Amino acid sequence: MLTSTAAAVAVKLAAAAGLLAALAADVVRGEGSCAAARKCCAGQDTDCAVTHDVNFISSQPCYCDHGCLDMGDCCSDFKDYCGVIDCKVGEWSEWSDCSTNCGQGTSKRTRDILHPPANGGRECVDLEQVRSCRKEGGCESQRRKDKISALRETAMLLPNRWSSQKKSKGYDVRQNLKSYVEEVNKDEYCIVFRVSKASKACLENKDTLELYKGNEICVSCESKAVREKLGGRCSGHGVYDAQTRFKAVVTPTCHGRWERIRLEEDCPCSNGPSFIFV
Repeated sequence: MLTSTAAAVAVKLAAAAGLLAALAADVVRGEGSCAAARKCCAGQDTDCAVTHDVNFISSQPCYCDHGCLDMGDCCSDFKDYCGVIDCKVGEWSEWSDCSTNCGQGTSKRTRDILHPPANGGRECVDLEQVRSCRKEGGCESQRRKDKISALRETAMLLPNRWSSQKKSKGYDVRQNLKSYVEEVNKDEYCIVFRVSKASKACLENKDTLELYKGNEICVSCESKAVREKLGGRCSGHGVYDAQTRFKAVVTPTCHGRWERIRLEEDCPCSNGPSFIFV
């Protein structure tokens, strides 16, 4: 049995041992100080090391060279003493409105750079975030383009080389058409169709070779073809889940049926629209 005096001595010895172990751990970690050593080196310099043990025997060194940022072995006060400043960014902004008024779209938020990085500090990252969103409130304006009359309309087509977006000057073949209206209307859009049936004549003219069964093509509704009386759309732009007719102006014997796949602001086809509405 230990006496009370012996027990007290044992407790003190244990506490002292714990303190020594903590001090030893600090030494092994090599928590030197760049400021105390007055070291701050450019580039990667293995001589720019700091340790509690000047003989580098009982501890691992930390470093005060800029290469330590890549190696991850900088002294704890390296950045403060050597003027290394990490990028500092502000708070995230509110999420923006959905990019569309109807259907699937995107919303984003951003944050500003409060202080740019300096002297090799951490770069600015993740300044913008994007998430998906969906809106239904504005779909009524799109449905306005899909009146019952669209089922009875025939789309009159011209090759895309007649597009006003190509900024061609001079005579416009559409001026001979009774339906031609010289108006500037910025409510332009693009329709993707899937051809259900096409006459053989479509394959006899290079301008209409893309009009064959099963092919998906883009047709642009440009400002000159927009009809206000049709709700600000092009005649013959079709309807969803139903077949409508088309006819090529340059090759009148080229005609057929197609089904509208989707309506987009810009034509998604890799080569742009193949045709434009008249």
